[in-house]
Amino acid sequence: MRLWLVERRIIKAAPRMRFLGKLIYRPGPAYQSTLKEPNPYTETVKGLDFVVRRDVFFQMPLNLTCGACWVRFEPEGESWERWSDAADAWCRGEDTVPYVCPACGVAERLTEWSGDAPWCFGFLGLQFWDWAPLSEQFIQEVTEQLGHRTVVIRGKL
Repeated sequence: MRLWLVERRIIKAAPRMRFLGKLIYRPGPAYQSTLKEPNPYTETVKGLDFVVRRDVFFQMPLNLTCGACWVRFEPEGESWERWSDAADAWCRGEDTVPYVCPACGVAERLTEWSGDAPWCFGFLGLQFWDWAPLSEQFIQEVTEQLGHRTVVIRGKL
């Protein structure tokens, strides 16, 4: 994926900028081709970070829907701690780790839960720091390049 983005001149070839304690790839001359609309504020764009590890990608607030009782809720307090512990266990390799619905008590595999906002469990994340929204065409091209489903998650720090 990195080589494909470099070849298309969307990012520069080597990570150069420190951001949040890590090196990230600065936008290349063709990065505007990834955007839904041109961005006149190119100086604010930080770059791209590749998250290459087993990880949970989500946006806040995290709203979940139970597949058993259909109750919609936002995990908080003890429920959030159980969600966080389950997500940590999944990241350590426990594929079948359960999460128990705080409303009905039914346990479901963590990866089977759904919600209002997109989130996913995966092994590769592309974090576009301070980029304007990506175009549907670019998202489709990334999906085709990877050869599997992609999920777009938008958020702010």
